[in-house]
Amino acid sequence: MTPATREVARVPAPTRAALDACRDARWRATFAAHGFRAVALEVPEDFIRYVLADGVVARETDAAMPRRVAQDAFDAAESAARFARARATTTTMEEEEAEDASARDGARRATFAAFERAIEDAIEALGGEVAPKFAWSAPKDAAWVAAGNTMKCRNADEVVLLLKASDAVAHDLTEAYGACEDYARGDGSEESEEDRAVREHAASVLTLREWYDLNPSMEFRCFVKNRNLVAASQRHVNDFYEFLVRDKDAIEDAIALFWESNVSCTSWHDDQVDYVFDVYVTPKTKKVKIIDFNVWGGTTLPLLFEWHELEAMNRDRAEGDDARGYADEIEFRIIESQGHIRPGLQLGVPFDLYDTSEGGAISEFLEEQRRRQEQESCASL
Repeated sequence: MTPATREVARVPAPTRAALDACRDARWRATFAAHGFRAVALEVPEDFIRYVLADGVVARETDAAMPRRVAQDAFDAAESAARFARARATTTTMEEEEAEDASARDGARRATFAAFERAIEDAIEALGGEVAPKFAWSAPKDAAWVAAGNTMKCRNADEVVLLLKASDAVAHDLTEAYGACEDYARGDGSEESEEDRAVREHAASVLTLREWYDLNPSMEFRCFVKNRNLVAASQRHVNDFYEFLVRDKDAIEDAIALFWESNVSCTSWHDDQVDYVFDVYVTPKTKKVKIIDFNVWGGTTLPLLFEWHELEAMNRDRAEGDDARGYADEIEFRIIESQGHIRPGLQLGVPFDLYDTSEGGAISEFLEEQRRRQEQESCASL
């Protein structure tokens, strides 16, 4: 890989302060009026240790599991007979291991029973259905374990199950600071990963957001460079929405006006230089709601852009009060046709498997194949 290629593929590294500013609880303190209704709960140390412990156990009485349909007497007797036959083939060791795992899980959860009660109270206060978010990440990657294959939670058991099964949440606790330019893991002492996570995230907050079935076509990622809104992208890049081509200008105007009126004028914005934020635009009224704030670079995906493109934007404007809060030259990109659909983010799949940028694994693989074909062609002459 040449030096030029490495520069193109480089992802900007944020600072710890910039990452912390994008914690859900931090930005929501300023922008709560412009987001969806939510309740923030302080996370106890015992819960962090529980999330990081190996294994996911769902007890028979767990409310996260679908309730069984009541059986009549005949079906119940037949099921009992089948269970007896199956039980006879199950080793005592397997039974004991399952019982031990359930007992250990119950003992761990008993240490944060008050936290679970607070979750139940918050769900009730928000209308009975919520979407959880931990620090920077929502447990979207664990939706497969939920009964409805979504992040919609109706009780504390469902919230705990999603967070426990999520690699994204575990990454928040153990690896999030690893992408920061000013982060060092420590002096090489014998501190365990779990202890380090507890120390670094002692003030973690779980946010429970009122549940809405949002239209994915109206979610957009916006990029602020040198405190100016320079770019925006369709957030779900693996779908083509024909109406977005028609409504593109109106959506861009709505986002720009919202940012100028409600974001660029805040002290939170003044404390940042470069950042990314996600919004939802209502289809009919074009009202804008904040979904999230993200760091510039790091693990934030640039979607329909490349980071070197975004880094080059707005360089002519000097930083300072006289260059703050502009949104008059936005590069707004959407999927313009069915043929321009990009591979979407596949949660749980290594980035290299869908990184198509120059210098990425796929690009290098294709270039290597091309060179081999040329060599074989020359050898056959």
